[in-house]
Amino acid sequence: MIYKDRSLMNGDGTIPPTLLAKCIEQHMKELPRLEKLDDYVDGRHEILKRYFEDSSIPNNRLVANHAEYISTILVGYVHGAAVVYSGEGARILGELFEETEEESHNAELGMDISVFGRGYELVYMNSDEVPVPELAVLSPFTTNVVCDTTVKHKCMFAFSYMENLDINDRRTGYTITVYCKGFIDTYQCSSIKNAATYRFIGREMSYFGKVQVTEYRNNKKGRGDFEGVLTLIDAYNLLQSDRLNDKEQLADALLAIEAGSLGDDEGERSETASFIRKEKILELDQGGKAYWVTKNLNEDQVEVLKKSIKDDIHEFSQVPCLTDENFVGNSSGVALKYKLIGLEDKGKTKERYFKRGLKRRLRMYENIFYLQAIPLKSADISIAMKRTLPVDDETQAKVAQETEGLISWETRLTRFDPDINVEDERARLLAEQQQSTQQQQKAFGSYDFKNLE
Repeated sequence: MIYKDRSLMNGDGTIPPTLLAKCIEQHMKELPRLEKLDDYVDGRHEILKRYFEDSSIPNNRLVANHAEYISTILVGYVHGAAVVYSGEGARILGELFEETEEESHNAELGMDISVFGRGYELVYMNSDEVPVPELAVLSPFTTNVVCDTTVKHKCMFAFSYMENLDINDRRTGYTITVYCKGFIDTYQCSSIKNAATYRFIGREMSYFGKVQVTEYRNNKKGRGDFEGVLTLIDAYNLLQSDRLNDKEQLADALLAIEAGSLGDDEGERSETASFIRKEKILELDQGGKAYWVTKNLNEDQVEVLKKSIKDDIHEFSQVPCLTDENFVGNSSGVALKYKLIGLEDKGKTKERYFKRGLKRRLRMYENIFYLQAIPLKSADISIAMKRTLPVDDETQAKVAQETEGLISWETRLTRFDPDINVEDERARLLAEQQQSTQQQQKAFGSYDFKNLE
């Protein structure tokens, strides 16, 4: 997110090319950070750049991709289950979101948020015979939103640019799309940082009532989920790589001979060395001895250091190691919840910021539905995001049954499933009870006493 004074815009709400160029230049200063985060989640870590001048020295470069693990776990935990919409108009939204694959879109957007600390969503009208709103994920490498400097940081405009390539994949320029409230402008240029080369191409009207691009943040500072443990990931890769290097060097140890000789010249020494390797026999003079010159490896200390670094990665990223025996073991459900408290806290933070973007999305849907005479009020829609953790339904159902008469039916129901719609469930329960009563009356031949004379 970029902050600029609203007075820098033109009076009619358009964006001066000089302001647009400055914003893009400011955005591009952060590209090295985004590229590094992208490299790490894809397994291109710093250890892969290590080289030794002596090519004979073992140079293993192992990558333990904790970055991908952290993002995958968190995205699955927060976005693994579909967002649940309830309230008046939720059915219309549910049918539209199912048609436009909103669940997959949210997961893809969630991965960008986890890796880069922010993600960008475009709401647009598709080109169907009867157009409907659809969603797209824009790349954080080429997209940003510009907000004013007020305390609310209201969005002024957003931009997204792409390279223009010829048939030989040579860059010929750029196309810049500027999203404003009420319209979308398109520019082409030869130098993206030089406003003098910007050439206006055309304008398309927008009826969403807002800037069509929404920024979803991961947290207050917009940091990625593994960004704070990059140095620990590097240390773990280095330790594991050097550990394997030491093993290889141990196999290539030097043979030291005391009070003995393999020959008088290089030819004799080489011939004797070949004989020793082949026949596995070494003859020494009286008092002579032979031994390997090796590097003493203390595996216990290395293993302790490895575990310490790995534990720090999981501790400071707040993502537990699910394969750790101490994590599961014979722990009770309450003990497991304590072990997951860091993950849940992080999940709640991600959920709060994601819901903020979802509410803005619904307000844009409300505006476009109003023009299509479709009744929908975003304020009447409730949003719920479920965690993808194993749930002991049997125990919860047993607790709900045993507390009958102590707490209300509604409370017991919400404790069993906090996201359940109580009124809808009550209506379904009454319908089932009426149907069961009618079936019993029919089975026992009950009479309709009201109609008897």
